[in-house]
Amino acid sequence: MEPFKYDDNVPYDRSWIEQLVMNERCLTLVYENEGQIKGFISGEKMVSGGIMIWFCAVKKEFQNSIIGIKLYQEFEKVCKETGVTAILAYGYKTSAGMLERLHFYSNNTTYREFYKPLNNRE
Repeated sequence: MEPFKYDDNVPYDRSWIEQLVMNERCLTLVYENEGQIKGFISGEKMVSGGIMIWFCAVKKEFQNSIIGIKLYQEFEKVCKETGVTAILAYGYKTSAGMLERLHFYSNNTTYREFYKPLNNRE
């Protein structure tokens, strides 16, 4: 998935993707359309019953087309179905708008921590 490499000056190693997909504690969803991967979301289940979103990425040419929102909504649905109690995400101000639209809570620092408790009774 070279298109998800954001900085050509940083060495790129795909092993982290394999670890996310193969790890039984991780949940990874991929958005594929017309035979092309356009985005993915991946998180790791924590001992507390919550899940930490490590990555939510959409290829640059498909950003601002609700793919990230659709990925997250499906991710949350699967989390609720499997008994996850909360979702935690870290992000920069550039991702704040999407997380706020999805009803995450945060403060206004440059690097932000987002938290969303899940009500599994819906």
